[in-house]
Amino acid sequence: MQRSTHRKLTKTHTLAMKVAPRKVLITSFLLLLVTQGYLTASESTVVAKAGQSEVKAEDIKPLLEALPIRDQVMLTRNPAALNDFVRTLIIEQLVYKEALAKKWDQQTNVVALLERVRQQTLTQSYLQSLATPPTSYPSPSELQSAYDILKKNGALQVPRQIKLAQIFIASPKDADKSSDERAQAKVEAVQKALKESDFADVAKSQSEDPASTPKGGELGFLTENQIQAEIRSAVASLSTGKVTSAIRLKDGWHIIKVLEIKEPYTATLEEIKGPLTNDLRKQQAQALGKAYITKILQQNPVTMNEIAISKLLEKH
Repeated sequence: MQRSTHRKLTKTHTLAMKVAPRKVLITSFLLLLVTQGYLTASESTVVAKAGQSEVKAEDIKPLLEALPIRDQVMLTRNPAALNDFVRTLIIEQLVYKEALAKKWDQQTNVVALLERVRQQTLTQSYLQSLATPPTSYPSPSELQSAYDILKKNGALQVPRQIKLAQIFIASPKDADKSSDERAQAKVEAVQKALKESDFADVAKSQSEDPASTPKGGELGFLTENQIQAEIRSAVASLSTGKVTSAIRLKDGWHIIKVLEIKEPYTATLEEIKGPLTNDLRKQQAQALGKAYITKILQQNPVTMNEIAISKLLEKH
């Protein structure tokens, strides 16, 4: 099976998510509504069920909201991943009910473990509340100051980017002679068509890359170090709108068009305002947390019996 040619052009590979078989009936549409906030926590719509165990919209919404924003967006765009997320919850419910039925929560070591988890959760939650910066932080002047430091250190330099499109003709180097000849004949036909027709139209009708063909061969913007060496060399001297000759790679022939070039530039404050704000708030939270720990240790000095501690793991 022909792999995406876009992966051939770049050095980075996208890992496909492996989706486990789904034996639990799940309503993906309802879950998407939950993640978008259309279902309130008071609604008791059952979104998954196995035996006597159920997962309702009101059960899953808090868990979804607790996920990082990036993960929430990924789940809303990937129903299969969202299904697996809920499937994991229903499995947890099944195991949990069986554990309760066997009074596992009353085991001496489990009671101690649960108390330890409770203590850690309360401690972390309390520390987080103390270390949360005010909503007004950072101020515009603090953002500008942080931006100026990054700019001075050269940390905001965006590398040169090239927007490319391609027409791909599959022809692995280990293909037999007749297949190779057919591919070369198609390459010649494509090159002839490009003299009379638009590149995007030819790509849509002739290219064999399933990822880029529907988009007229467009591959998007790539930095130079993301482009395979042979193609990087071919497009290095081309200006916008120019097309390379056919380039032979291991998987076949590539004809590349330069759609747009973005020269290196320094990112503006507006471009990085969101991530910069998040970084500053994280740094401030860490500083507030450390300050609280320092204060509480000053009020409650710690004395360590190092000899006794060193013997804790000794076997008797």
